[in-house]
Amino acid sequence: MRLQLALAVVWTLAFGAERPAEAQQPPPARLLLAPAMPLPRDGAYVANDRLAFAVDHRGDQVRLRFLDNDEVFYLSSEMASLGGRVFKYDTGTTALQVTGWGGVTLYTADAKGGLPAEFNDAMQNVDPPPVSAQDVKAFAAKLAEDLSAAEDFAVGFAADWDNLAQSDELRALGCDAMRNVTYALKDLVKAGRRTRISDRIHIIRVIRGAKPGVTMQKGILAVTIAPQNGPSARPSSLAIARAIEAAL
Repeated sequence: MRLQLALAVVWTLAFGAERPAEAQQPPPARLLLAPAMPLPRDGAYVANDRLAFAVDHRGDQVRLRFLDNDEVFYLSSEMASLGGRVFKYDTGTTALQVTGWGGVTLYTADAKGGLPAEFNDAMQNVDPPPVSAQDVKAFAAKLAEDLSAAEDFAVGFAADWDNLAQSDELRALGCDAMRNVTYALKDLVKAGRRTRISDRIHIIRVIRGAKPGVTMQKGILAVTIAPQNGPSARPSSLAIARAIEAAL
């Protein structure tokens, strides 16, 4: 009996004491999962060998910019199957679909079925050139001149120029809004709406409000920005064009 007890003590000391230490050991490295990369990958892409665009992340939002103009789209995100994501414009229209392993499909008005996009360059700045305080009025005048020269469309821009000059954030939103209106009007003219909108819109006014929006009344197209909601708080050219068409 004493011999059995002694053997039990020796067994406990030799083997039992090691078990807690073994239980605290981390799992093998091959079992640890690497942190997921944000989707889609930041950088420049090419779809259909000709349509170039860039994406990046700002906070929890994905931004998209086509490289032939300066508009930046802030996209909302929804879960898709197999770990993928669907990214949408502020109109609710799908812009990008990304698979769980990073494959990107671009959707446009001319390619509603989607175009596979290939990653092209890791270094690409999505932000357009900033507008300085002293140049904000000249920036608006240049947009009006471009509309007149290219589309034979006469409009003027109005805003609280002093406030725009004093705040970098407010100025960025205001300039984005004016730029996006210009793109929206150009797209509507190309779609054959020039005569109808030239009779209805004479002044484009940028105003502050609780949320982004667009209204049209008595010759004034009012575009609302909401600086308290961050840099995405202005309507895109797509949302502006949709609002104008609904008001015609």
